[in-house]
Amino acid sequence: MIIFFENGRVGNQLFQYIGLKEYFPKEKLIFFGCQSLNNLFDNIDVCFLNKNKFTKIFLFSLPRLIFNFLADLRVISSIEENDKLDNFNLIVKKGLIANCFIAKEIYFQHKDIIKKIKNVPKIKKIYKKKALRWFKKKKIDLKMNSPVFVHIRRGDYCNWPSKDYPAVLNYSWYVKSMLLIKKKLKKKLIFVIMGDDINYIRRNFKESKSLFISNNCFEIDLAIMTICTSGILSASSFSWWGAFYSRLNKKNKGIFIGPKFWAGYRLKKFFPSNFIVDWITYLK
Repeated sequence: MIIFFENGRVGNQLFQYIGLKEYFPKEKLIFFGCQSLNNLFDNIDVCFLNKNKFTKIFLFSLPRLIFNFLADLRVISSIEENDKLDNFNLIVKKGLIANCFIAKEIYFQHKDIIKKIKNVPKIKKIYKKKALRWFKKKKIDLKMNSPVFVHIRRGDYCNWPSKDYPAVLNYSWYVKSMLLIKKKLKKKLIFVIMGDDINYIRRNFKESKSLFISNNCFEIDLAIMTICTSGILSASSFSWWGAFYSRLNKKNKGIFIGPKFWAGYRLKKFFPSNFIVDWITYLK
């Protein structure tokens, strides 16, 4: 049995779920929180304990402290990442109760994990239907146009991973990426702009015959990404998964552009250090 407490948004949670299933396929997974993961995907092999404002303290904060304390005393076992090595490595510390683990600071965002990704959960059909309905509502003919998603992540990225070197990308980087895709793909392109700051998007982008703004929930946005044939990614695991699911469609032979050094874009050093794939074009 592996106990995991919500850590990050749905993109991170999907990596964490897939990593735990890869390395511990026979263990029962108990996730505290991760409601977004539960809502978005089918066939998730997890026991979810979901929180609300009434249960947050008693069912989440206290158990997290208790389980971590028990792991420190080696009463229960623990799993941690060793991020000091180029090759992905887990540190498993066995406790008196050897078959009960708590997964501590663990993300599975490493090139070695990416190579092993298989049997990913399926996005629920309801969101795919709503995504197709959105394209229809916008009068976008998917047979005549090649949609390209542009994912803009702001919010906490304005100060993360540090105030001096935040992962947020400036407007000019997105414009440069859009021009690059136009140059490389000799097709009739439709850009779909989406993200977590709709006011910023509307201030900087204006809808036209070739540019549309998605103001949908994140579940529909992810489904829209999977329909798009190419994409421009923020340094976000959410947009990374959008590109990954899009590439599962063998008919999609577009390109995907992400910031060079990923979340370390401004520091000019990859962060996470080994979160690199060969199918992303990294742009300065």
